[in-house]
Amino acid sequence: MSNTDKLIEKLQYDLSRKTYSFIEYVTHASPYIAEPYEPLWALLLELRAEERKHARMLSALIVRLGGIPTPTLFDESAADLNYLRIEYLTELIIRHKENSVAEFEQRIEDASGFPEARAVLLEILEAEKRQVARLRDTLNECMQKAAVLKQLPSA
Repeated sequence: MSNTDKLIEKLQYDLSRKTYSFIEYVTHASPYIAEPYEPLWALLLELRAEERKHARMLSALIVRLGGIPTPTLFDESAADLNYLRIEYLTELIIRHKENSVAEFEQRIEDASGFPEARAVLLEILEAEKRQVARLRDTLNECMQKAAVLKQLPSA
């Protein structure tokens, strides 16, 4: 198997992860969203669009390398997220994204002889890092707001 074929095989995995992302599953579920956590929902919808953009970028890269984009499905039991609290799901997404950052760092090493591939992967890696930071910041802000609301006397 050539180095190009090996890279395409790894990119197919990345494509599957982006096409059927954890954020995609969460936004199709019906998580419980209390009022202080509504900004998290808005952020997840925004990040879902970014995941789809990354899938298109990876598909185009696979084609440029001579492959045919073929995302595979992940275990459907991973999508059993209905009615879980959004703050809990966001913590899971953050852990998933942290793993994704590590995997894209490795993928950049895998693409050492492919400058065009490295450029695309670096762009996705930086976006993944920004997503983790935004998820953490928004979750912390929402949790602080929820803590304040808990302190207020009920009507």
